[in-house]
Amino acid sequence: MFDFKALIGALLGRREREGVYDYKSATVLMQELPESDILQAQIEIVQALRQLNANAEISLKERLKTVPYLDEKALTLQAHLVAIYRGELLDEGAAPHQVLPPLLAFWHEMADAYRLCIKQALQARQAQHRDLPLFALRGLSYAAEQTKWAALRYMENDGHSWRLLHRLYQYAEMLGSARTPLQPYPDREITSAIREYTQSLMLTLAIPEKLQPAQVELTAQWLKRWSSQIELETQIHPTQQLYAVNLAGSTPPKRLRRDMVGENWRYWQTEALLQQIRQVRDALHAGAAPATHGLPDDTLLPANLELLDTLAERWSRDAPAPIRKHERHAARQAIAVWRGLEEAIRALRAPAPGKARQWELLDESASGFGIRCRGGSDDKLQVGELLGIQGLEQKAFSLGIIRRIVRKPDGVVDLGIETLASNPVAVELTPLLGDRSFTGLYAAENPAMNQGRFLVLPHGFYADHREFRLGAQHKRYRIRLGDAIEQTPHNAIARFAVLEKLAA
Repeated sequence: MFDFKALIGALLGRREREGVYDYKSATVLMQELPESDILQAQIEIVQALRQLNANAEISLKERLKTVPYLDEKALTLQAHLVAIYRGELLDEGAAPHQVLPPLLAFWHEMADAYRLCIKQALQARQAQHRDLPLFALRGLSYAAEQTKWAALRYMENDGHSWRLLHRLYQYAEMLGSARTPLQPYPDREITSAIREYTQSLMLTLAIPEKLQPAQVELTAQWLKRWSSQIELETQIHPTQQLYAVNLAGSTPPKRLRRDMVGENWRYWQTEALLQQIRQVRDALHAGAAPATHGLPDDTLLPANLELLDTLAERWSRDAPAPIRKHERHAARQAIAVWRGLEEAIRALRAPAPGKARQWELLDESASGFGIRCRGGSDDKLQVGELLGIQGLEQKAFSLGIIRRIVRKPDGVVDLGIETLASNPVAVELTPLLGDRSFTGLYAAENPAMNQGRFLVLPHGFYADHREFRLGAQHKRYRIRLGDAIEQTPHNAIARFAVLEKLAA
């Protein structure tokens, strides 16, 4: 008689062994990956990592061989997808929004894979395995990358991600390799676990929800050079230290309190870091090239020199706790929102609330709004973006600028908006030495807010002391721009002087 039970057992056993379960199956996977579809190839590697991480039966020997093998084979694929997401590379088979989920999943699964390598080795009493310090560093760098990309997208870093980052650094300390200089990959700079860890901590303490993505990226680059100025300590000294983090917890670093005591707490001060920033800033103002300090060339841009001062203030013990200029009051209602200068101008010229985005006003004050929206088509919102805002049941039109963005895992996005002007006026601007006009916004003087008059114009047209002919409400003037109050990613907000009235 045919043994159906044996056949079923064999089929089930084969199914259990499908996918990646050891080094040999990993090599088979890599040989079968589609060469022409990098996105699909990386998705399959992520699936293999997820399967490997969920497999408690794999031997330590196989795990220690398989994880770094998959990591090293996937490096070029991950770099390719990062370039697509950033718009540096076009790929007909993959759009930026398609590559983001596997990008984030790869960093998380690979960091967790290295964590499991170390955990299993410690459980097997093989803490002296020569590769464990390298694995701790690699895993930590992946967890740190995940933290940075959360900051770049204004996402809240969840508790699981923080626990993974803390645990990998804790393993590096247990292995005695936290400060050991190592080269994670042949083409990468030498670094250490403590440097990778403190970069993530300080980037979070830079309050990235109030920075533009380019500023977050630049801050991360600066911290690669400055993180050696941070020393984590195991003993609390409240009069000297400023921050603390719990290695056994699942929360971000915080300002030090006296009750943050225990063997899992680490503490640090920032005076050496601030001194480094001051020296770099002074040298750059004196004409030094950023490269002499290991910094990118765009550090010299005026907005980035200002960012240096902003970071120094945020990381300083002397920085006062943030307080609101004006008390906010709950004011829940639907509002019409227009994004960017062009949309705001069109809304002023031809009001059509039905064509605007309908978001939710949460609260308001004399100087701003709290607004909530959903993700989707508005996932490219960034700090510094201009918004036209109008209540659906009232006529007042406000021009605001986004100062803070917090994106929740469920797609809800909370925005902090500073009001720039109420009822701005669209004006025609023509360069004095040209005849090509464009439209900007004029905001009148507001003594109640101690605010002088200003113009908002496209970034490319702004230059200090540049002269224009300004036309508004059948009147024309010759004006000269002054210093920019602020330069956003797309616009300049500048004061101006009226030189003469022109014939209409």
